Amino acid sequence: MHHKILLIGELQKPYNNGWFYKAGLEKNGHRVIPFDPESAANPLSKVDELINEHGPDFILHAKDELPAEAFEKLKKKTRVIMWYPDPVTPPWLSAYVRASDVFLTMSEGLIGEFKKYNPNVFWLSQAFEPSCFGTKEMSEEDRKTFSAEVTFVGNLGSKEQYLRRRGALEKVLKAGVQFKWWGPRLPRKFSTLPIILGKLGKAYGGKFVWGEEYVKVAQLSKIFLAFDSQPHIRKSMSARMYTAVGCGAFYMCQHVDGIEEMLEPGKEIVTFHNEQEMINLIKYYLEHENVRKQIAEAGRARVLKDHTYEVRMKEMVEMIHQFI
Repeated sequence: MHHKILLIGELQKPYNNGWFYKAGLEKNGHRVIPFDPESAANPLSKVDELINEHGPDFILHAKDELPAEAFEKLKKKTRVIMWYPDPVTPPWLSAYVRASDVFLTMSEGLIGEFKKYNPNVFWLSQAFEPSCFGTKEMSEEDRKTFSAEVTFVGNLGSKEQYLRRRGALEKVLKAGVQFKWWGPRLPRKFSTLPIILGKLGKAYGGKFVWGEEYVKVAQLSKIFLAFDSQPHIRKSMSARMYTAVGCGAFYMCQHVDGIEEMLEPGKEIVTFHNEQEMINLIKYYLEHENVRKQIAEAGRARVLKDHTYEVRMKEMVEMIHQFI
């Protein structure tokens, strides 16, 4: 059964999750009406207009683009499904859990908490959208720019989970490996100057990478290092894992409870439990290129088979069929 779906989320940037969802739904034969509330002066009025014009079978909503109180009005016209793409639970989130017809979380370990507000809560992991990550042949300039023994792609801002990353990456630098990181630029302020002017700041690649450049980073790095923000929460892996592995990276990350049910450590990815184990594994795999290539290739094949947004959206629609 094919559906008409009003997709509400951030769509201003080509790397916003909404485009991945749209691609996955369309590959399953669904018709998608995308809408970013930031594009309208009166978002709720525009949503009403889109509902009246298209008669969607359901709304798929991502984060806090519309106010939670608007869901009650929208539910009188169609079903409202929310797929929250973050393991962090801000105070405002519970109102969205309550207001949704179905609430999907990418963190299996949070289901019990969310079911206090709504019985219709399910786990749905994020995924990889191959159509958004194509690349041409690597040039010599690409190899000069993006190659590294160890690479990190992500945020090193001042939130608690990002501060932990800084400490771990400083240990990587102390281990003497060639290291680069890519992501949002650190703001220049008194508290960040020691980082910006230190070894970690000097290892910054200079920009946020996405799409073709992300593929180049993934493929030209010997080790793609990652840290999920809430590793203690069962199966709370971010889309980064699927994206990096799908792009061809040899992926090494902090172990997340249940991660082995999605990608197998030691065969498709590599995981560590503490910083000393991280350093030991980095040194080992830098010396074993053939093993790295085997793991990267096996991981990519698994992601392309089981963890694309085409697969995930099929799972989502099957999950919510009982409600629409």
